[in-house]
Amino acid sequence: MKIFKNRGDIYIPKSKRASNQAKILYSLLVIIVVFTVVFVGYLHKNYSTASEFFARGEVTVTEEYKDTISELPSVSGKTNFLILETDDDKKDIHYIYLLQADRDNKAYKTASLSPEMVINNEKLQDIYTAGGGMALKSRLTEYFGFDIDFYADFDASSFVEFVNKLGTYVYISNEDINFTNNIEDDKYTLRINEGEQTISGSETSNLLRYFSEEEKKYSAENEVILKALPELINEKNFESADSLFKLFMKSCKTDITVREFENGKDGVMVFCVLSNDITLYSAQTEFDEANALTSSSIKNIKGYFSK
Repeated sequence: MKIFKNRGDIYIPKSKRASNQAKILYSLLVIIVVFTVVFVGYLHKNYSTASEFFARGEVTVTEEYKDTISELPSVSGKTNFLILETDDDKKDIHYIYLLQADRDNKAYKTASLSPEMVINNEKLQDIYTAGGGMALKSRLTEYFGFDIDFYADFDASSFVEFVNKLGTYVYISNEDINFTNNIEDDKYTLRINEGEQTISGSETSNLLRYFSEEEKKYSAENEVILKALPELINEKNFESADSLFKLFMKSCKTDITVREFENGKDGVMVFCVLSNDITLYSAQTEFDEANALTSSSIKNIKGYFSK
């Protein structure tokens, strides 16, 4: 059945039955036209576009994320940290690394160093033995020529406790690792399977120690740090930022004060909310036969950490 026989002509049926059918179709056409006019008027009044109408009630994760980002405080600047872990007797450094929180570019940057690294014929380990974390910070600041703002000096047990409080994260290992060291009063065992697995504080500590002491793979050490930070510094943990900072203060020797934490809280919020959207940079470090940084490594580290 058709209303229009040819374009522009109205088809007039000859039979009574056909006439009734035509009336029905005319009625339907009027209803469709009226509905269309009403709908278009409603759409124009309440929605700027048709896509906005059809998307109503469907708030996507991306939209929620954009709303959250737009509400974040504006932060800027760069802060450099020196982080190290020792044995529980505070004698031997297990691993040591530089970390930058770059608020300008919303990025983490890290450079793992060797405890055996030599500065002017003196090892970092010996500098630490003589003066602790503060002495290390001062000497490395002088050596690199950029400010290291703060240091945090953990013993192994306290580091594990603190990371466990932050939570776990997913780490992807390129190999099976089955290792136990032979140091009687400072033993550790590392059992890691190749592939993806959930990592806690003890595995994090042992992985960093293994790559620093045994393998001397500082790029692999960087990878562990850069994998852990975005997952552990997250929005959920920001809700407990004050209590976590109190635990941090108890867990390590540091020159970070409560006032500096409060002043930097907006930056902490931004990094926690952005979390896995933070950009990650790994500064490669290489040492010569005398355990001194190569000139290219020094240049590389300065390029990342200079403010």
